[in-house]
Amino acid sequence: MKKLFVLILMVAMGGFLLSGCAGNGKKQNNRSSMMRGKQMNGTMMNREKKQNDASSSTVSAKVGKNYTANLENGKKVYTKICIACHMTGVAGAPALKDKTRWEGIAAKGMNQLHHDAINGFTGKTGVMPARGSCSDCSDQDIYDAVAYMLKTAGVKAK
Repeated sequence: MKKLFVLILMVAMGGFLLSGCAGNGKKQNNRSSMMRGKQMNGTMMNREKKQNDASSSTVSAKVGKNYTANLENGKKVYTKICIACHMTGVAGAPALKDKTRWEGIAAKGMNQLHHDAINGFTGKTGVMPARGSCSDCSDQDIYDAVAYMLKTAGVKAK
């Protein structure tokens, strides 16, 4: 009986983690999703203040904009969203401590990484959903999260 309980618990937890790694691309219009951004000490932008007001079907980074990484915000975004897949490597995502994988990824350069994180990416080992399934994250939030993961992994983008 104990083994059955553990098995059911593991399956439920796995489903929960995987659901956070692949969004359906639809915006969530409930109060709790709008409040999440406000609960991060005002650093993360909520849906009303989102820099890129394009619909979720046409997400793309603003061309020619220069971003400066805010690693403190990047850590908050990582803890809120990215950790679901990047902590352990769920669905083929590079685990945060897998320096070898991150070195290969960093070779693409920060502009390409930012583009892939915003628009989604299908690679040899897994899938990165658009915006990591964070419909209320701004382009800056995504940039900050990518910069935070690279720094934590111990690599620099070209």
